[in-house]
Amino acid sequence: MQTLTAENLADNRSDQSGSRRPSLLSKEGSQGPINTSLSMRRMSSLEGRLNNHSSRMSMVSRSSVTGSSVGIKNIGLYTVKLQNTYKLQPDPSEMFKPGSVSDVMQEVLIECLDGEKYNPTQCRTLSQMLTDLIKSRVKDMGFQRYKYIVTVTIGQNSNQGVRVVSRCLWNNDTDNYAEASYNKNGLYAVAAVYACYFE
Repeated sequence: MQTLTAENLADNRSDQSGSRRPSLLSKEGSQGPINTSLSMRRMSSLEGRLNNHSSRMSMVSRSSVTGSSVGIKNIGLYTVKLQNTYKLQPDPSEMFKPGSVSDVMQEVLIECLDGEKYNPTQCRTLSQMLTDLIKSRVKDMGFQRYKYIVTVTIGQNSNQGVRVVSRCLWNNDTDNYAEASYNKNGLYAVAAVYACYFE
């Protein structure tokens, strides 16, 4: 077996100028591959390039698979657009009825506020909960093509005078409102629902 030293390497370069680099594999009839620090460095740099290339390929394949799955998930998210009905006012049976809505609102206020006392830290969350509950109950009544605005005002009753007022700019023929109030145990609440017809 021939070992490659610095002198042999210099002689080999001078003898084989213009020829190919010596192979890293052993020739026929020799004992095994040539083990040198130079050949080991070449192998390690080659392996590093191959590893980087394989990681790039895996990243590309992952992104392509992810892109195809996103496309599949978004299928069916588009809603079908319907043509306009050009209906400018609701049918008499679908009109907003303030009397029945006020009864529903009064039931909600009694259910949620009966036995409660005024607490300034809890009134904020309580008013939000009441507005959501009243809006869902009014929507369940089935008035078609109406948009709702619900407000609930809660305060402490200390025998003071309180007046809750509002002004609206709307169509008197189709739009309307309903209100309800609660006053017990030193706590008052005023709820209002504004219904606007959506053409």
